[in-house]
Amino acid sequence: MVVTTSHPKSRRHECQWLALDEGSLLYAIGDALYAGVSLNNADIVLRKVVAPLIESARKTCIQQRATVHYGYDAFDVRVKPALGGRDGSLVALQACYVPAGEPFPARPPIAVWEWEEPAPGSGGSLRHWWGEEAPRFYGVDPPTADWHGGATGRDPYRFLDSVLTDDFRVLITAMMQDFCDAEIDKPLIMFMEQRHVTTRSRCGVRAVGRRKSDSYYVGFSAKVGLSQVHQAVSGPLMRQLGAFAAIVTDPLIVVDAVHESVVVTSDDFTHIDVPVPANSSLRAMVHGDDIDDVLDLIGYSANHPGERSRPVRGSLKTRSGGWLGVLVHAVGTNNSATAGRQFVMCRLEVA
Repeated sequence: MVVTTSHPKSRRHECQWLALDEGSLLYAIGDALYAGVSLNNADIVLRKVVAPLIESARKTCIQQRATVHYGYDAFDVRVKPALGGRDGSLVALQACYVPAGEPFPARPPIAVWEWEEPAPGSGGSLRHWWGEEAPRFYGVDPPTADWHGGATGRDPYRFLDSVLTDDFRVLITAMMQDFCDAEIDKPLIMFMEQRHVTTRSRCGVRAVGRRKSDSYYVGFSAKVGLSQVHQAVSGPLMRQLGAFAAIVTDPLIVVDAVHESVVVTSDDFTHIDVPVPANSSLRAMVHGDDIDDVLDLIGYSANHPGERSRPVRGSLKTRSGGWLGVLVHAVGTNNSATAGRQFVMCRLEVA
């Protein structure tokens, strides 16, 4: 018996790019999204013809190109590994097949990202790496002309704050809390809306990440339709966040209580002309006479999520070098089951 792929179902994923993680679990075929499933969900050509080349690319971290015969048919296959910028480790793979001799569809870029947290209390900065396609994905200039991945030279919190659309700046901290609390090496999927830095156009982004250790995180992001983002994220939640942002006109910041860093800011924060340092340090923003009181409030709020506490007075350094007096209101946003772990929202009432 000679195998044939003439039946439409046997090659229904022809000319579609797959996205897989480091363990060859499947997250996308074309526009169809998956939650980290086996290749058994793909068509027979992918399972029989493409899978061996995926495995070869996974083991060698080298791009695979081949023409493979299956029954009466021949297919051109490409598999491209996506490597991390920290040490070149495999983070994701993309694969596609077409009838031999036909052109491949354009491969969608994916952004590989990694970050490492400093030890609490060390005063160190978050470290941040990108794979080679991340600058093009986000619409920013690469750190060097011959960029092939590596340290970004950017603080990840400041970068997130610059690319996330308004509604997702607050929502991202809830996603990041889930990321921090996830089991080691368990994949977590996050949807968000971002702006392409060059075009300023809105785009949907789906990130697949893993917590690799207590301080090291890695993942990859791919673009998806905005409708897919809105389907994945609760509509009522987004409307509530939008209403919250509209009615609160005081500047808001979300603080990483463990690392004393400003994660994201609200649109109204720009009105007070107080810059967030490039390394996101809260200590660098607050007057030395006030910083202990502010950090005590943030620490208490992190350990008592949802509880309202008395505000404290503080002074924030302005762009001109002066000081702006504010009342700092704080509330912990993390789940009570993980109290003390991370994020606190602060409202800055100009005194």
